[in-house]
Amino acid sequence: MYIFIVNIKAGNGRAKRIFSKLQKTDLYQKIEKAYYYTEYEGHAEEIVRSLPSLQEINAIIVVGGDGTLHEVINGAGHRDMLIAFIPGGSGNDFARGIGLREKPLQILERVVDGTVYTPYFPGEYRMEDEKKRIFVNSMGFGFDALIAKKANYSLYKRILNFFNIGKLSYVFALIQVLIMFKPMEIELKNNGEVTELKDCWMVTITNHPYYGGGMKINPTSKIQPNKFSVLVIQSISKRKVLALFMTVFTGKHIKYSEVELFETSTLEIISNREMDYQVDGQTGTCYSCKITKEKKGISLLGMAESEKQGVS
Repeated sequence: MYIFIVNIKAGNGRAKRIFSKLQKTDLYQKIEKAYYYTEYEGHAEEIVRSLPSLQEINAIIVVGGDGTLHEVINGAGHRDMLIAFIPGGSGNDFARGIGLREKPLQILERVVDGTVYTPYFPGEYRMEDEKKRIFVNSMGFGFDALIAKKANYSLYKRILNFFNIGKLSYVFALIQVLIMFKPMEIELKNNGEVTELKDCWMVTITNHPYYGGGMKINPTSKIQPNKFSVLVIQSISKRKVLALFMTVFTGKHIKYSEVELFETSTLEIISNREMDYQVDGQTGTCYSCKITKEKKGISLLGMAESEKQGVS
């Protein structure tokens, strides 16, 4: 049994169109399957938690954006599930990060025909007294989180998604946020070692280089067990921030002296006021967060051998 979880709103209807085409294929018609459409934020997670015996499920196939995948993987938790992803969102940074380039039907063919899976190592995070959750692509605190928040709730993102240029919404949001942003005062605990940052613009934790619809926020980041990559920007002028983000799609922003990169297995962020955060593009606020690396990989189906170069 193959379970399809489809976010029909993802990519301004792109995921729905992809799934409709798949439903008309001979391959889809012949396999044993069930499908679910998500109706609201968090629904995909609820669907996965309610699935029957895992022994009857060959794979869960996500058709949607990175937010849908985030929900599915959190619904699966640490249960052994094979997961496949057919990108249909506006940003599709997960597909970009793992090098998934094939067309939807080709991905489905590999899911059904192949038994080889690829491990992917996400991260875990915990806000204050909440339970642990999993992030797939990245987490960000401060400036980039506010950009994601502004873009997510903007009218122009929906318009730009319609023309398949949704990534530009982050550029517009960046300019809006830049005008009013105030740097954070935070405490970082890197594997227990404490550092105080008085003029911090952002802290971003990544499992691979991309976020925000193709921004190469941390070009040194690689998919690996035990460690994730961290980028910190602090003590920088607003004018320089704008210049910095003009190079973020190429990754050249890391040459700025105000940018720090490092790898770690455990990071804790503490603030005396609410911080904006984004996790896989979804936004919220918190006072503190502890991030650790998920050592047990998620089993991904559907990737070609040539696409596994970025996954170690």
